[in-house]
Amino acid sequence: MEPGGPPATGVLRSTALIALSLTFGLVQFDATVVNVALPTLRRDLGGSIGAAQWVVDGYAVPFAACMLAAGAWGDRIGHRRSCLIGFGLFGLSSLLSGLAAGWQLLIIGRVLQGVAAAIMLPPSLAMIGRLYPERRSRSRALGIWGGVATSGFAAGPIVGGLLITHAGWPAIFLINIPIVILVGAAIAITAPPDRPRPRRLDPVGTLLGTGSLAALAGAIIESGQGRPAVGLGLLVLAVITATGFVAVERRSAGPTMPPGLFRPAGFRWAIVTGFGFNFAMYGALLCVSLVLQSDFGFSALDGGLAVLPMALVVSIGATGSGFLAARLGPRRPMLAGFGLAAAGSVVIALGTWQRSPVLIITGLTVIGLCSLAMPAMTSVALNAAPADHAGLAGGALNTARQLGGAIGVAVLGALLNAGGPRDGATVALLVGTMVCGLAVVSAVRATTDDESAGRAR
Repeated sequence: MEPGGPPATGVLRSTALIALSLTFGLVQFDATVVNVALPTLRRDLGGSIGAAQWVVDGYAVPFAACMLAAGAWGDRIGHRRSCLIGFGLFGLSSLLSGLAAGWQLLIIGRVLQGVAAAIMLPPSLAMIGRLYPERRSRSRALGIWGGVATSGFAAGPIVGGLLITHAGWPAIFLINIPIVILVGAAIAITAPPDRPRPRRLDPVGTLLGTGSLAALAGAIIESGQGRPAVGLGLLVLAVITATGFVAVERRSAGPTMPPGLFRPAGFRWAIVTGFGFNFAMYGALLCVSLVLQSDFGFSALDGGLAVLPMALVVSIGATGSGFLAARLGPRRPMLAGFGLAAAGSVVIALGTWQRSPVLIITGLTVIGLCSLAMPAMTSVALNAAPADHAGLAGGALNTARQLGGAIGVAVLGALLNAGGPRDGATVALLVGTMVCGLAVVSAVRATTDDESAGRAR
């Protein structure tokens, strides 16, 4: 196998695809596994809802903020090397989180997990692009990637409920360690090596860009938790650092965000679509987890099992998306996914209003079909992005997604807290429905070039 080229087809390539898919699955698992642990954490560690919410957003904010820098870094030092460094940090931070005896160490551990996830994800997506360079085979591979990844997202509450019930909350973090060892070893053996690229980095621009994203997410979260003064201060900081980032980038010989990255319209609109996807999924899952446990008396295990139908639907939808996109193009799976997510949000809102757990779980299951949109959306972004910025493109897409998730948790969580389990959850889910409607519009815009190319053929 020649360095810099894709591995041979067959077992080696399939093994690499599964390992790289499990990378995203692990990242997604840790994004949602803590949702069912929040009541238990508050009971064992004390503290407010705000502290518990930072266990969620302490992961999501650095994940979103560091993704662009991590993508550029992976393009420079090599994608496989960058991914393995991320795995090492993820294992250490999971150990710290599992051994934490108070909120401070737990949140620090979650922040480090978020940084590690940001280092792992963009190169794993770039390596899949190199493994499957042809558009249709890439769409099918991304379907498998999406099925494994979104299974991790949906399985988090289920596995978390089982672990909390039988082993205690530290187990939801310590379980990562053997997974990190096994998947990291598989990537080291089977993933395609690539030559480091002598690309100049812009440390000042990287620091300013990372800081602006972190401050923006923090501003929304703090405002949603009833601290508008802190939120306003962070928003001002976000504007200042973003302005500095733009100024530095214009003069830099090696900008963090090359001007050509966002030139393709399909890539720009795929970024917007990714934001809407995570806003709807993360926000709805948080609302349902909290409502079922606080208003209906579900235990952590019951809350996890309530998500089981969604987990099955998510896996089927994401896997099917890649094959549908290869056959029909990416637009139809994307429109179907967001349309069904909007319908599911309405059903959940109706269930909270009528105090019906059956309707709530049914609506969450329908929302799971939003997974039809994810692999198709990722395929659009990878196909439209410049090939020499694959890691950075993956970082940009997932920055938008994770920022959307953090903001979805903050906004919908704030609406839920303000209005209570019935009125607040109903309003929150209707806001999620509107976001899904906007994502339908952005999906149409993102796939305009693909549809035109299909008609030309």
